[in-house]
Amino acid sequence: MTPYDGDGALTLDKDNIQPGDPLTATGTGCDPGSPVRLSALGEDVGTAIANDSGTFSTRVEFTMIQPGRHVIRADCGVVLVGSVDVALTSSTGGSSSTLVVLVFFVLVGAILVRRQFAGLFAKRG
Repeated sequence: MTPYDGDGALTLDKDNIQPGDPLTATGTGCDPGSPVRLSALGEDVGTAIANDSGTFSTRVEFTMIQPGRHVIRADCGVVLVGSVDVALTSSTGGSSSTLVVLVFFVLVGAILVRRQFAGLFAKRG
């Protein structure tokens, strides 16, 4: 959470997020009743209206998100700045490796069962 060194501050409720995680921005030091436009990399990510004391709180929503540090600007008569780190994790990585291990044990089990049956039929013949 990085505050702005001026009359106001922008605070984000998380330092690190993953895609789909909720993120809330809270700002102070805006002109009372002024519209607030939040942006990151030139893309609008939120809007709000400052209350009578010049503060606001709104959800930050990225339409496209890439890993790395994202600087969020809130323009409300003054410019407030904060940043958040975005990490991408693969939700399929764990299930893919689990599937590989499961298939391995099924194949080993099939080979062992086949050897046992082959030994049985060899003794009868």
